[in-house]
Amino acid sequence: MRRSQSFQNKLILLFLFSIILPISILSSCLAFYLQNRIQKENETYFSTTLYEISSNMSTYFSDLQHMALTPYIYDDIINFYTAVDNAQYTEEGPANYRIESYRQNYIFCMQRLMITSRDDILSISFMPKNPKNQMILTTSRNRDLLETADYRYNDQYWFADGFLLDEPFRYSITEPLPFMNTQSEVIATFHTVKNIYTKRKLGVLRIDSSLAPIRGMFDSVELTPHSGFIIVDQNGKPIYHEGYLDDEAVPYLLREDAKIRTSGDTYLRYQRSIKGMPWTLVFLSSYHDNMKSILLIWILAAILGVLTIIAGCLFFRKNSQKTTIVLNSILSAMESASNGNLDIHIPEELMARNDFYVADEFTMIGEHLNEMIHQLDLYIQRSYKNEIQRQEAEYRALQSQINPHFLYNTLNCFVSLNRLGMKKELEAGILQLTHIFRYTCSNSKTTTVAQELQFCTQYCELMKLRFDERITYVCECAEATREIEIPRLLIQPFVENAMKHGMDPDGRSITIWTAACIDHGTLVLSIKNNGIPIDLDTLRSSELVGIMNVENRLKIFDPDARLDITLEDGITSFTVYIPMKGGGTTDISAE
Repeated sequence: MRRSQSFQNKLILLFLFSIILPISILSSCLAFYLQNRIQKENETYFSTTLYEISSNMSTYFSDLQHMALTPYIYDDIINFYTAVDNAQYTEEGPANYRIESYRQNYIFCMQRLMITSRDDILSISFMPKNPKNQMILTTSRNRDLLETADYRYNDQYWFADGFLLDEPFRYSITEPLPFMNTQSEVIATFHTVKNIYTKRKLGVLRIDSSLAPIRGMFDSVELTPHSGFIIVDQNGKPIYHEGYLDDEAVPYLLREDAKIRTSGDTYLRYQRSIKGMPWTLVFLSSYHDNMKSILLIWILAAILGVLTIIAGCLFFRKNSQKTTIVLNSILSAMESASNGNLDIHIPEELMARNDFYVADEFTMIGEHLNEMIHQLDLYIQRSYKNEIQRQEAEYRALQSQINPHFLYNTLNCFVSLNRLGMKKELEAGILQLTHIFRYTCSNSKTTTVAQELQFCTQYCELMKLRFDERITYVCECAEATREIEIPRLLIQPFVENAMKHGMDPDGRSITIWTAACIDHGTLVLSIKNNGIPIDLDTLRSSELVGIMNVENRLKIFDPDARLDITLEDGITSFTVYIPMKGGGTTDISAE
């Protein structure tokens, strides 16, 4: 009783260890899987979002660039800008009628441009380079043309950069022009206008547009409380952001580090350059925000694991008590097995004494005991299985050599019939060949003796179409042998060999005998012919028939089978012996 109780305690401990460890590993693997899946999905989502937003921005600014090139389309606009830069048009008015004509055409073109342009375009302004004529020509949706000289634009960095830097376009998110009466920031696009003929710089064209389109590009993006998008210029300075921006992360926005660590958080950094712009779109994903969802996953996995362990322990404790009834008998059986008695089994009456759960448990114990015996034969079984597979592959390779060989010789026969003008015989032969093909093209590697002999008969009938009465075929088959399985195309190659090598080209006839019988538990297949005798070594080496092929297939089919070839009194005999598994000893002659 003490031994059974001790064993029961060991089982409980073993069960606890066996269930806690797998469940802990499973729960951890599940949590890690879900964590990695969430991270990969986030990475894919953010990368795709960055690509879409950067592409949209690139398209947006490309449109602004095309608008900035509008003056080059109309000569009057360039002429008017040249007149303004030359102080031929000032606050007092145009210097002559021609300049006034340029002015009128300029106003008309700007009106059309503002009407047909996008709604986000707020104003288009031209500031001449000439310091003697510091007037601003501004076209907006609220007025046709505003002329002002109150704003000292030549002191602004963007105006000076237009002449110092060799960049066709520059951009800034900045305050609007002071006389536009708006408080919101705008996207300013700057372009240095040149005379298309003299290449002289005339001034700076500024296009102010609303930030609404930029903001709209981020509307569909769901951001966590501490994540955000930042547009950074070539110097690493943030010029615009959506969402949260940690000031401590600003110096690291354009660095190659994938993670940015600050005093309060850690950010995963994703970036993508905006095509055609000196800006970079950066996304900072808060690690702490992501950890909230990941932590929830770990908590759920831990709860699930603990509940599973508790339920398993309660179930095992309830049912393990029932095993104490037969524990001593089981231990005795195990001791017998350890002493070398591997044929041990749990008695059926022991199973009957307990309920379903106990019986099932002891059945498993008996299966494990029997498994020890199976392990002893494992290596032998594995080696035997590999050998069978090798023989199977070799057998199919050898058998595949028969069908093309037979088809080749049959088609040669048809060619001969066609050359002799035997059309009816040729047609009959083709129909006969269709029946033969159903047999030769079968995927089965075995057949019956009756089917093989019937096939040989059909084959000889096909050959008679060419050789007529020169071929005599006699077939005898004992009734007891008809359903015995043999390799497919085992007898036919010998019949074909007799016709190919035994017939005299000068017209000699040949008789072929085939027979099947059982002799002392052995299937005997005999193929004889009275054709021209041939040397046995030559016969075995012949590539036309492949007797060695037949021998190899026969050995694979049954290692105890054999083929005897004899030549006696002008009769060539091929005899196949295949032992019958469990066959008797009665001699049965061919009927």
